[in-house]
Amino acid sequence: MTAATFETGLVNALQPVRFHALAIALYQFFETGLFTYLKEKPCTSLATVSADLEMDSWRLEAFVLYLRNEGYVELDENSRVSLSQTAIDLEPFRPWYTMMIGGYTPTWMGMGKALMAKSGPAPRDLRQVGVGSCGISNYDAIPLTRRLMALSPTACTRLLDLGCGNGMYLVYFCLALEGLEHAWGIEPSAESCEDARKLVTQHGLDDRVSIIHGTAASALKVDNELSPNFAVIGFVLHEILGQAGRQGVVDFLKGLVGRFPELSLVVIEVDGKLADIKHMGDGLGLAYYNPYSTLHPFTLQKLESPSFWEAVFHDAGLKILACLTTDTNVDSTGLEIGYLLRCAD
Repeated sequence: MTAATFETGLVNALQPVRFHALAIALYQFFETGLFTYLKEKPCTSLATVSADLEMDSWRLEAFVLYLRNEGYVELDENSRVSLSQTAIDLEPFRPWYTMMIGGYTPTWMGMGKALMAKSGPAPRDLRQVGVGSCGISNYDAIPLTRRLMALSPTACTRLLDLGCGNGMYLVYFCLALEGLEHAWGIEPSAESCEDARKLVTQHGLDDRVSIIHGTAASALKVDNELSPNFAVIGFVLHEILGQAGRQGVVDFLKGLVGRFPELSLVVIEVDGKLADIKHMGDGLGLAYYNPYSTLHPFTLQKLESPSFWEAVFHDAGLKILACLTTDTNVDSTGLEIGYLLRCAD
């Protein structure tokens, strides 16, 4: 093998390493506040950025040069830095970095150990998973939920969000639905609960929103103040399935509608098609759903098919009033599916 041929092979072989580093760097670009600062104060000297953000000047320069070399910032001859158009265009997609990099990097790094028989689950950062998931929901799950709600025979006046993350879903619906009297969010991450309470307070909704620290099973306890007529269960049932099995999901849904028999439910899940190369080998499947689906077994979550969930709903005594998927302009894969459910007559 000649040197030139070896170098060509090396460049190709190192592309995953390059993109691994770049994904983490872009996540930190957002998380450190540097992106927001440069958006608000373009063409600012590195010395001023360093002073304002209390960053180490040597390391900041190296980080900015790295981002310049990758095309995400521009640096003039006077060391004044600005966002490039590529970086500006990236901003709407920040939530995917929050969830997949901030939330699931510990999972990727823990996969080797978790692959071994009789090992426990790989770790994840629940707070970042929740924040990222809520941000992503602005584009897919929230519009899908609104479309399903519009098909319900009853209006949503008291909402329960199971796995509410940082509370963004709850805030959105309180602001969007004039008839929504009260909303409750249940969230297993204590840090996410604190984030949710702060967000609720920021929007002046303390009298309309209650945040409860607990698992989805908390909704079944009779000693709480819950009285919803609508529940949103987004990306939660596959976690119950992974940890409690099929019967655990059936029992949970039976318990939920048993306690609230007039409840309408919106359930959102992802079709588990990891083995389907047609769906996973191109476009958004390869860019997002392939890694997303791979993560789930390592964190005791189990994606399943629509036919599986429909059989579970039947066994739980629920009837399907509507079944929709995401807007094709956002996600044309059809892998994210939403159901509107009620107790069977």
